[in-house]
Amino acid sequence: MKRNPQEEIEEMEEEDNYVNAPAWTVDEVAAPPDQRSLFFSRSSPLIAVCWLILLVIMGLRIYFGIVLESKITNLTTQNQQLETQNQQLETQRNNLTKQIQDLETNWNKLNVSRAQWSIDAYCPKDKERQCTACQKGWGLRDSNCYAYFDAAPPNRKTWEEARQDCRGRSSDLVVVQSQTDQDHGDPTSCLDMSP
Repeated sequence: MKRNPQEEIEEMEEEDNYVNAPAWTVDEVAAPPDQRSLFFSRSSPLIAVCWLILLVIMGLRIYFGIVLESKITNLTTQNQQLETQNQQLETQRNNLTKQIQDLETNWNKLNVSRAQWSIDAYCPKDKERQCTACQKGWGLRDSNCYAYFDAAPPNRKTWEEARQDCRGRSSDLVVVQSQTDQDHGDPTSCLDMSP
């Protein structure tokens, strides 16, 4: 690209004007001393307020940091106590579950034992093992089994004692309601209530 000599001269003059331009000095830019103190006197309260706000924020941060740390410590302690209580309750629950299982096992054994007792009472283990309507020592009357206890006068029992004795034999004391029943028994007749 070719340039015109006139353009080159104009360009050189512009550069010369730019290079030879007067530079600004520090003295020309700086404000007079009375204006500088005016600037600082106007900005001092603003700077003081900023510092005060900064100090308040820092103080609040420290205060709430301490409060929160204290609350976190308390919550951690409470959490540990609750976990310990939970473990104790779990242990108690497991122990109770085992006790319940043991009781159920014992209950089942007692039921089997009672059933075996009933079988043995009504079907004695003799040579042929024949079953009867009433257990050994009891008599059958009108499809009920009775046991009669005729004690001599010094060994007789009160009504309550006789009832307790019958209940101990899985039966109940007979309540005499007719003259025929009264003729067949005494106050110590038991009615079998077992299956």
